[in-house]
Amino acid sequence: MAETSRDRLVRMLGMVAYLESHGATPVAVLAEHFGVSQAKVTQELWTLGMSGVPPYLPDEYLDFDFDALDEGLAVLRDAQGVTQVRLSGQEAVALTGALATLIAAGTAPEGAVDLLERIRVAFGGAAPVTVLPGGDTVDPALRDTLAGAITRGHAVRADYVDAQDHRTERVIEPHRLVAIDGIGYVECWCRKAQGYRTLRLSRFADAEELADAATQPASAEHGFSLEPQYNATVTMRRSARWAFEDIAGVAVEDDGDSATATFGVSDTGWAAARLLTVAPHLLRVEPVTLREELARHAGAVIAAQGD
Repeated sequence: MAETSRDRLVRMLGMVAYLESHGATPVAVLAEHFGVSQAKVTQELWTLGMSGVPPYLPDEYLDFDFDALDEGLAVLRDAQGVTQVRLSGQEAVALTGALATLIAAGTAPEGAVDLLERIRVAFGGAAPVTVLPGGDTVDPALRDTLAGAITRGHAVRADYVDAQDHRTERVIEPHRLVAIDGIGYVECWCRKAQGYRTLRLSRFADAEELADAATQPASAEHGFSLEPQYNATVTMRRSARWAFEDIAGVAVEDDGDSATATFGVSDTGWAAARLLTVAPHLLRVEPVTLREELARHAGAVIAAQGD
């Protein structure tokens, strides 16, 4: 897979942080640590030396000892504070909530717990956000098994219980751990189904990493995605406007006693469930895909009440 600009930027900033904490370091050591050639390290340190902060006066560039670099030694003289992350109060609260949610869902990356504790210490030891535990319980050992397999590119033998309580054994190739509405999932390729699946972590009875290498790449077209699949347009009475105001990317236009919301939909089921909360106030729902899903949700509710 071709390297992305993001990958390169992360590595370059990582080099600055590494040199700031470790001091003068042989280029060979940096190359081994970041998994690139020595020539690549040298090239990127020279690029960093041309970077700085506005208005880019002589003392506002990242500074390295380039004479030492010619001799194979990386020496950082001035990092210009690029390794220091400054958060506003609102940003810190948002980051705390996101980290706490990922940790509770069992999908947090390595180091998330330590980072959360550092933010809490910065807040004087108090937690600016408290995430209440959900109904799911994820075994940390399961999370570690899946995360390790993802890192090493291995398949996993899984003992899985689906939503109908059917217990099956399958071999999956895990790609990503994600949290959806505070619940942990793994995006994977299922060899049994010969397709991409998104499996709920709390439904794993057991998981074992195999020596088999994963053969299928992560797919941007299957599994969970935040990318909208289509745009929806919903007209409702003004009294129901509140139900749409927190949808990401929504545009709401008022027209007398009614309002029209236009927003992207990545999960039709979720969107239909949201509409159902204000169903008596809906005047028009487009497209037909969302309208039909809303009707199915409403039918299920009516059937449940009849039971």
